Amino acid sequence: MRSRDDDAAVDADADVGADAAVDGDDGRNARFLALTRAGKPAWDSRGVSSESVTLCAAVQALAANAEAQGGGELEGVDYAGRALGCASTSTMIYVASSAEGESVGVLRKKLKYVEDVMTSCVTNAALVGALGKNSRFDVRRAMAAATLADERLHELATRGLRRDTAYVFDTYRTVGMSHEVRRSATRAMGDALRLVTKPFAGVAFGIGDSRLVTYVKPRGHRPQTISARDVMVLMNYARATSRSAESKKEGEDEGDATHAESFGRVCLPEFNPDGFMHAYVSYIEAKSGDTEAREGDEEKNDAVASSSTSRERVGVCFLTASAEALEECRAARDALEKRLNADDTLTTIARAARRQLRVSDVPEDVLGRYQVEHDEPLLHFVYNRPARQQHVSSAFASSVSDDRSVETITRAYAMMYENMTELDGTVDATTKPPMEHSAQRVRYERRKRDSVLACVGGDFEIYLTFKPSATVTVAVAMCNRLCVWLRVSEPELFLENLV
Repeated sequence: MRSRDDDAAVDADADVGADAAVDGDDGRNARFLALTRAGKPAWDSRGVSSESVTLCAAVQALAANAEAQGGGELEGVDYAGRALGCASTSTMIYVASSAEGESVGVLRKKLKYVEDVMTSCVTNAALVGALGKNSRFDVRRAMAAATLADERLHELATRGLRRDTAYVFDTYRTVGMSHEVRRSATRAMGDALRLVTKPFAGVAFGIGDSRLVTYVKPRGHRPQTISARDVMVLMNYARATSRSAESKKEGEDEGDATHAESFGRVCLPEFNPDGFMHAYVSYIEAKSGDTEAREGDEEKNDAVASSSTSRERVGVCFLTASAEALEECRAARDALEKRLNADDTLTTIARAARRQLRVSDVPEDVLGRYQVEHDEPLLHFVYNRPARQQHVSSAFASSVSDDRSVETITRAYAMMYENMTELDGTVDATTKPPMEHSAQRVRYERRKRDSVLACVGGDFEIYLTFKPSATVTVAVAMCNRLCVWLRVSEPELFLENLV
C-alpha cells in the first residue's frame, strides 16, 4: 500500500467535466439522439429538426464505416471540443454529446438508460418487427402512440441524467424510516396487491423525488425482486404520468375528492424487453386531521423533496398483466390508504418521504469534532450498496444546492465512479490504524469549488463531497466514521429482505 498526502492527491482542476458551467436549465450543453440504423431520427432531446436529420445521417455514416472497417461498434469520437458517445442495438443507434468534459464511457452509460426508456415506451420486439420489415420505418409514429413517451424521455434528459445519483450508481434511492413502519407498509401493500388481477408488483414511493418506501411482489413470483434498472424505468414513468395526471386535475373543483391517476402500458426492459405490463399510478393521502402539526420547528428546516407536496401524500404504483384491472387497482389504492390511515402510519411514511437525510442528521458523536473544528467541510455524501441495488444520497448543503452545483457534483461522481472501476488505488496511510491489508480503494480529487473522496470496499461504496479546504486526513477520517454509522443504520435506511 502506498501512502498519499495532500500534495499527492489528484489535482482535478484541469478536468473540465468537474467544473464546467452548465448552460442554463434547458440542457443545451448535453444532447441525446436516437436514430434508426438507416439514419432516420426517432428522438432528439432538443426536438427533431432539419439539424437532427443532418446529424443522424453523419452518425449513421460513421457507424457504418466503423463496422465496414472491421472495428466493430462505433463507441465515440471527439469533435470540436465535444465528446460524442454512441451505443448501438440491432435496430437503433443512440448518441450523446457533451462539452462538459464527460468521458465517452460516462456518455455511453447514460445512453443505456435512454435505450431503457425508449424500450419501455415501444418494446424491443416492436422495434425489431417494424424495422425488420421496413428499415425506413418512422419510429416517431410508434413513440407518438406510446404513453407520454416524449415526456418520459424529456424527464430523463433534463432531470434524471443530470441530477439523479441513481443513474450514476445504477442503484435506486430509498426513504429512511424505522423498520417497524416500513414493515407495516410492506404488509399493507401486500394485502392491497391481492385485490388486483394478474399482479406483478406494488410499489410505494416519495412523490417529490421517487425514492422507494417499499415494494412487494406476489408470493412465489419469480424473480422475487425488481431490478434496479426496472425500478428506475418505473419511477421515470411514474414521474411523467403523475405530472400529467396532476395537470389534468388543475382547474377542477377543490371539492372533487378523486385522486389524480393514470393507467397505461409500460415495458420493464430488464424483466422482459419484448412485452408490456399495465401500470396504475396514483397516490394515497393521510387523513386531513393528522397534518395540522406536520410543520414543526424541526421539520421546517428539513430538505423537502418537492414544494408541491403541501399535503401528506405517498405515491403508489400497481403493476399488472391485465388491461382490465383499472377498477381493481383503484380498489387496491383505497384499501391501502384506509389501512395505513387506521393507525396514522401513513402520516409517518409521508413525512419520512418528504425528508432527506442531511449531514446535520448524523449524530454529533460521529462527525461532531470534525464538522465543528473544520468549518463543516462535508457537503454531500452517497452510500451505495450494490448487492442491495440501493443507495442513500444525502441532501445537498445549502451552499451547493442550486441546480448548477448539483449537476456539477453529479457529473463529478459519474467520472469518479468510472475511474474507481479501473483504479488500483489505496487507502490513505493517515488512517488509524493503517489499513495496509484492506481491499478498499480510495481516490481523492481536489477541485476549485469542492473536493471529492471515493472509497470502494468489498460490498459497499461511499462518495463524499467536501469544501476545497478539506485535507486528505480530515476527509478520510470523516469517511471512516461515517461508514461505520451508515453500516449500523442500514435497517432504517434500506429496504430489507429483497435480495
